[in-house]
Amino acid sequence: MKQSINKMIAVWMSPVLLAACAQAKTVEAPVPQAEAALVTPTPAAQEAAAPQKPVAKAYVPSPDEVLERLKAWDKNLLFLQTAFTQVTSYDGVEINRSAGNLFYDKEKHLLRLDTQDTSGTLVQSAITDKKDLFILDDKGKQVMKLSWDEWQQNQPNQALFDFGNYTALLERHHVKAVRPNHFALTPKAGEEYTLYVTLSPQDYFPQTLQLVSGDISTQAVLTRTQKNQPLPKNTFGGMFK
Repeated sequence: MKQSINKMIAVWMSPVLLAACAQAKTVEAPVPQAEAALVTPTPAAQEAAAPQKPVAKAYVPSPDEVLERLKAWDKNLLFLQTAFTQVTSYDGVEINRSAGNLFYDKEKHLLRLDTQDTSGTLVQSAITDKKDLFILDDKGKQVMKLSWDEWQQNQPNQALFDFGNYTALLERHHVKAVRPNHFALTPKAGEEYTLYVTLSPQDYFPQTLQLVSGDISTQAVLTRTQKNQPLPKNTFGGMFK
């Protein structure tokens, strides 16, 4: 009887052992080299493994090159239309603010300055050929005539009207680069002041002109600037023909 039981146990255990051995062989079997070679690296792994190309740096012109491009506007500027905002401060406290539009025709040597109030309404216009200057009211009626030099001397920021004369402006001043496209100009002779000029990084045309003399600072900011687009025929009102 005992032998029969042992035989039965042995018969029952044999399939279990065979299954266990087969499972062990399946788990321990190494991956064939041919199959391992088919494993493809992930895109992230491929990108990490690929050699990185150096990023090309944008060319940055030297201060001297920037100034030469500013001077080039003396030849390249034919027409100009720009809006401006001008703020005068004393010891950091704003004492005057003005805004308007400026128009310039190089060939005819004509310049027009429209001054507006805070609501954008025209207050008066000044039209000049840089010899004579006419002041017009908001209706376009002449109210005063002055010489260009007399009127310009009373302007807090004369550099606002130096379009087409940048070479002469630079020659009258010592020029120092403060930061890229930003320069400080001090006069070689005469009264002491500092004129800060900020140029557009796109085409090196003036964006900001700030005149500092003692405690007084006058800054003009140009916006919506249009260069070399012909002006309407009535821009200068027929004052100069």
